[in-house]
Amino acid sequence: MNRKMVISLIFLEFCLFVCLTRVFSEEASRTGTISFTKNVVVKKYKMGEVQAEPYAVERKDSLWKILINKYGIKERQFYFFCRITKSLNPDLKNAHKLVPDQVLLIPFKYVAHFNIPEEEIRSALLKMLSTQLSQMPTEEYTISKGEHIAQVLRDMYYVPDDLIFNRYLTLVKKLNPDMGNIDLVKPKQKIILPYFASYALTPEEKSGAEGLGEESLKEEVKKEKVPITEKVLDEKKAEHAYVDPRFKKITRHIPSSKTSYMHFMSSITDVLQGKLDSTGEFAIPLMKKGKVTIDANEFPVLQLTENKKIILNYGGELPRGLTDVEQLEMNGFEVVSLNENEDIESVLDKLLAAAGYFSVDKSNNSLVIGDKIQFEITGDWIIYADELLEDVMVVNLLEKEKRPIDSQLKDYIHTFGVNLIDLYMTSEGEQEEIEFPQKTVESRYQPEDVPVIDTSGCAVLVDSLFALLGQNYKKDFTVDLFRGESKVFDVEVVADRYFEIGGKGHIISFHKIPEKLIELITGEGNRFLSITMPLGDPYAVIRNILDFLSINYVSPRPKFPDVISGEKGVELFIPGILIKKDGKTSILLTSIELETEVYQWLTERNVKVVRLGISS
Repeated sequence: MNRKMVISLIFLEFCLFVCLTRVFSEEASRTGTISFTKNVVVKKYKMGEVQAEPYAVERKDSLWKILINKYGIKERQFYFFCRITKSLNPDLKNAHKLVPDQVLLIPFKYVAHFNIPEEEIRSALLKMLSTQLSQMPTEEYTISKGEHIAQVLRDMYYVPDDLIFNRYLTLVKKLNPDMGNIDLVKPKQKIILPYFASYALTPEEKSGAEGLGEESLKEEVKKEKVPITEKVLDEKKAEHAYVDPRFKKITRHIPSSKTSYMHFMSSITDVLQGKLDSTGEFAIPLMKKGKVTIDANEFPVLQLTENKKIILNYGGELPRGLTDVEQLEMNGFEVVSLNENEDIESVLDKLLAAAGYFSVDKSNNSLVIGDKIQFEITGDWIIYADELLEDVMVVNLLEKEKRPIDSQLKDYIHTFGVNLIDLYMTSEGEQEEIEFPQKTVESRYQPEDVPVIDTSGCAVLVDSLFALLGQNYKKDFTVDLFRGESKVFDVEVVADRYFEIGGKGHIISFHKIPEKLIELITGEGNRFLSITMPLGDPYAVIRNILDFLSINYVSPRPKFPDVISGEKGVELFIPGILIKKDGKTSILLTSIELETEVYQWLTERNVKVVRLGISS
């Protein structure tokens, strides 16, 4: 290339640059800036705003795959974002069956209308708990289908689990005194919640002032910050699905030091959802003129119910005459004396007896809950808060190396108004790590992934069951029953299904067969089973087939235990048929559509769930 040509090319590039600069300058003057962004749609949802974008469904996509894998939504919030997706796409008939190339609005972020910076939200939540009930700003919330109150607090208001189960559910009960069972809410039911958006911290509180209902705001600020929004995750990493708020480490005996003793009592208070007052003084009026003034710094007051307040007399230092005063009981107080190194079982016996509960059962009687699926629950203490027997706590003491009740199973049982609490006993000063309260979910319940045995007809039921069991067979197979010596007379039958086990022929017929012919079939050493329409009870038909195959099973209510030790734990009774396939794997045939937590719990125990119904 000669010099003249090089100069010409440089000149041409310069002209092109100038032209493009003018174009972009004109564009910038009109818009103020040039940017490349997603096609984001912002919609109002409940107490905040949803950010979503159009998404073209790909082959083999599921809503779980889209939200969790492609948009990084946390597994605990899948069903919350699933409901948002249905709200944004009213024409979506079945969220479990997506059509390739179908365009959906997919939510990837939910932003609540808070006036609180992200780093201050936990402190603001604690400040709210210290507000007097009469002065607390509130708002009305309408329950949607499938929601429960703990889920609303977690998803809509970003309250962490440790505050939900230890503090906020108690607060909601107080704000809704006529509500009944807080765990059995219904769609369109209106409840009163704290008006979270009204809370902001003063400059003094932001700097770490103490007195927010916990040990100190400084300590709370050091804790992990709670995210105020769900962000799209770039990296894929295993995430704990659930941290059990009803699991606590506690020393086996009352600690020797006063500070450790207060931590000991705080743990009991938290796990029993009570209140511990250990500051200031309080006065108890006497029948005659006068009063008794007690220093709560020395004698803390524990309140587990609205009926009673327990004065904790550590070391028996209260004057003996005071502990016998009738006026204490008349004013709703009771003194409980505790001694150094007293064991935790003795401590709980005393506290639960004095707390004012409707009933405390320590007789190993089972608590039975549930309708279609029943749960039998046993524990060290079964505590009934009131005569309706709806608000129940089951408390267990765990020895070393004993596994607590499954945390997701606890969460599901909690929806029935039953709180399962595990106290893991350690020695004083022991710092042993405990791994099992946290779980990582590797698979999730997708209704379309559950295999179905079609019960609409004889042939399809038998073939589906054989395929599940791995049983080989022949269709429309001709069986020679009898052949005469002259070759003129013989008898044969066409079996709808035929197979051999242990050298014996097994014939299944979907038609009515004369009794004489059945006698001839069985007389020749064959086994025979007749299945005719209508099927009637599919469970009875399947049991007959399993008996015909000589397969062991349990029915009609198989039991699935989650045992802590001895007799303590939870037993599930699920209507259906449990087939013991081998030493490691079992198959549950049931017509019930299981809840996510129950299905997940079964699959983790190598139980394959198969639904009985009509294939779609």
